Amino acid sequence: MEITTLKLTEIRTNPLNIYQEQTIKELADSILQWGQLENATVYKDEQADGKKYTLIGGHRRFMAISYLAERNLYPPKIHVNVVNKPTADTEEKMMIVADNHQRVKDKQTKLREIQYANDYWNYLVSINKKPRLEQGKKKRDWIAEKTGYGARVVQDILTEIRNANTPTQQTENSTSNNSTSPKDRAIKQLKQAKGNLSKWYDEESNQIEYEKILGYIRTVEDLLERIQR
Repeated sequence: MEITTLKLTEIRTNPLNIYQEQTIKELADSILQWGQLENATVYKDEQADGKKYTLIGGHRRFMAISYLAERNLYPPKIHVNVVNKPTADTEEKMMIVADNHQRVKDKQTKLREIQYANDYWNYLVSINKKPRLEQGKKKRDWIAEKTGYGARVVQDILTEIRNANTPTQQTENSTSNNSTSPKDRAIKQLKQAKGNLSKWYDEESNQIEYEKILGYIRTVEDLLERIQR
């Protein structure tokens, strides 16, 4: 990791950032009094917009210093840690989450953080780099460690995410009168199967079984895609 100082004009904000920057003035006043006490985090990323770096962490600091610089109250520069460029969006999202542990977050932000961590876990599995877990630990424990939430909170939110993507029995019953074709019933049953497989996947800790379940889920997703074309 390199520590340096960059011009504000060299840095772009990150479109993957999920955090609302609502208290810029308060932080700006602190920086004006005490200076920048913590570095932002960026990676080198030259693009057609002429900027050379993309923010990973420190969006509030960047916005606060920009606010001051626009009013000629502070130099238009920011101290940063330069890290390696992430290899995938899922890794980049996880880096953003990791850099924002200290924030006070609403329910929606917590949900998106855990979704990001879940996606990153799945990405690591897909490239044969599944994280090693201690005996008795599960995926939810790994996500809990990465996001700073309790394992129970993580499991509850994972269940909420899964349920949001799985048709409920009530929804199926309410639409059954209008969607009674064999094709529609097959689609509903496959979505139910995917939901059940996802639950099994979340709770499984055995590597061999884990890979099998992931294969089953992909098979169901492939069938759904073919049927719904």
